[in-house]
Amino acid sequence: MTQGRGAGFAAVLAIAFVLWLPVAVFGAQGYSALIGLTAIAAAFFAPLRRFNLIVLSLFALAAWSAASSLWSAETGSIIDGALSEGTMNVDAAGLRILLTVLAGTLTIAAALRIPQSAGRQSLLVVGCMLGLHGLLTLSMGLFPELTLDLYAPMSDRVKEAPQNILRSANAFVLGLPILIGLAAAFAGRATVAACVALLTVAFVAFLMIGTDVALLGVICMAVAIGVVMIFVHHGFRILMTAMSAIILLSPLILGVGAAALTRTDIPMPCSVQSRVWAWNLTSEKIMERPLTGHGIEASKEWRDTFGERPDLLREVDQKCRSDNADWEVYRILPGHPHNMGLQIWAETGIIGVILAIASLIIIGNRLPRPGDVDIPTRLAVASLIGGSFALFSLSYSVWNEAFWATIALASAGVILLDRVTGPARLGAK
Repeated sequence: MTQGRGAGFAAVLAIAFVLWLPVAVFGAQGYSALIGLTAIAAAFFAPLRRFNLIVLSLFALAAWSAASSLWSAETGSIIDGALSEGTMNVDAAGLRILLTVLAGTLTIAAALRIPQSAGRQSLLVVGCMLGLHGLLTLSMGLFPELTLDLYAPMSDRVKEAPQNILRSANAFVLGLPILIGLAAAFAGRATVAACVALLTVAFVAFLMIGTDVALLGVICMAVAIGVVMIFVHHGFRILMTAMSAIILLSPLILGVGAAALTRTDIPMPCSVQSRVWAWNLTSEKIMERPLTGHGIEASKEWRDTFGERPDLLREVDQKCRSDNADWEVYRILPGHPHNMGLQIWAETGIIGVILAIASLIIIGNRLPRPGDVDIPTRLAVASLIGGSFALFSLSYSVWNEAFWATIALASAGVILLDRVTGPARLGAK
């Protein structure tokens, strides 16, 4: 790829991040379309001529997940809706994931071919747009009623608008690592103070908005930064290995451990308690088909209600019952387990778990040692790993292609940061 083409893709990333903010504000689901647009440009800048182990492992996981649709109780049609009416979409989750992996691979591959020291203006645009996203997130926390009023003409003030606010905050969790890297690049000796200030402001904003997942994201970012600053030789490997271990042990940790915790007298918010009940049900489903799982998105069809489980209904009466809630008809698992590790176990079985762990281990081994990259890149990569893990643990369905598209875009932004601020060493070995 020529130097000019590399610099040209930096401009493509700048345009993508100009669209980052409006996509986030309107619920973040548009990131799957945005990664598709960057992939079209990337196919010109970085045509795939060979595959490395990271790409092969990710495609193997996506292919197995898609194949599991053959035995899933929830199998959507390949194409749904009508193009003429603007409602056409890919309904088959397996195909959506395969397309997202392809688009993400093309985007990241093109970003890796951006030449050293190119894209300074593009990085400035990226930083400005993420800075605006941060200010908007803080404003949403400071002025919640005004925010809901602004959303009112476009979405339901009670149901849709709060969800859009939370999803926008989650998207900022994945954009924040780039801002942390920029702060480290320009703060000089005040790097620690600048990064702590950014994390603190973000934590306060998320606290005011009321998003537990984003709060966990800030905590995970801080922990990940600590790991790569202490373990300068194997920090990234440690993080990826820890994530792999948590996925492997998630049925034990969340299915058994969390259930034991709820039987104690430790007070828990009902939102946490309801997740634990969902994890218990998921763990039961894992035991039914441990090898191949129930198939992609099968958890959508697990319609067990609290009324069918008298023991759980008694716990509800003790811990979460309110006068206006009809828990008897509520589903124990509302759509998906809200933990991707458990969902991989339940829907793709031990085969899917092995492929997911293999992908993480390969990525951890193919990333450079933390001590071999400049501080801005080191902090940005660690923060992105930590923030992604938090959302992975408590938020979206594992088949939410917009989530993975956001990670791919954020990864490309981190690579651009590396190309501008430090040696270009983020390429796969």
